[in-house]
Amino acid sequence: MELFVKRAPQQVVDAMRQTVTNMIGTLPPQFFAVTITTVAENLAQLMYSVMMTGYMFRNAQYRLELQESLEQVALPEMQDKKDMPDYAPGTQKNVSGEVLRWNNVSGPERIDAKKYIELLEAEIEELNRQVVRQSSNAQNELLEYLKSLEPRNLKELTSTAGEDVVFAMNTFIKRLLAVADPSQMKTSVSETSASELAKLLYWLMVVGYSIRNIEVRYDMERVLGTSPKLAELPPGENV
Repeated sequence: MELFVKRAPQQVVDAMRQTVTNMIGTLPPQFFAVTITTVAENLAQLMYSVMMTGYMFRNAQYRLELQESLEQVALPEMQDKKDMPDYAPGTQKNVSGEVLRWNNVSGPERIDAKKYIELLEAEIEELNRQVVRQSSNAQNELLEYLKSLEPRNLKELTSTAGEDVVFAMNTFIKRLLAVADPSQMKTSVSETSASELAKLLYWLMVVGYSIRNIEVRYDMERVLGTSPKLAELPPGENV
């Protein structure tokens, strides 16, 4: 899970967290002990839906990446001169002397000019990072893309799931529930806390996302005629 969070696109990670939060709620667990009780059949349906959501996120991410690639190809090779920066990044720091600045406690103080320039550059870099973070927090590109789709186009993101994918998801859920008798699905009661359920749903969403990656890789191997490898998750997506 930690490896997935580090290597997956940030907008995918944020979209998964936001989706789970919307499903479970935002009550702080340190103040509210929320317990969720349901029968195994309902839990299985929820687990399948969440895994398919992760599968859908991966398909949507594929489309976004394709769109970005096409947009980059369509861009002209030569930029207008007005769009090009007038100066090289950073400063050459071919300066000497000292700068006088005011300290609110001790009053005026002198600092080496080169060191002062480095401090200003560091402040600018941090401000730029804050702007990027605020822009990314303002809206999630992946979720905004999904919201913009028509119901028919949204359904297409999960219609690519083959029989092997559906079988793998259902088998995965049955092993997690550990209910062998189908008749017990309607009577077997499961109870857990909201925080634990949120962790489970997030994990299942990552599994669904990774299953789509595996499916794409296997499809490519079939097309290229290469021998299939043993089932494994892609690097950085071990769950």
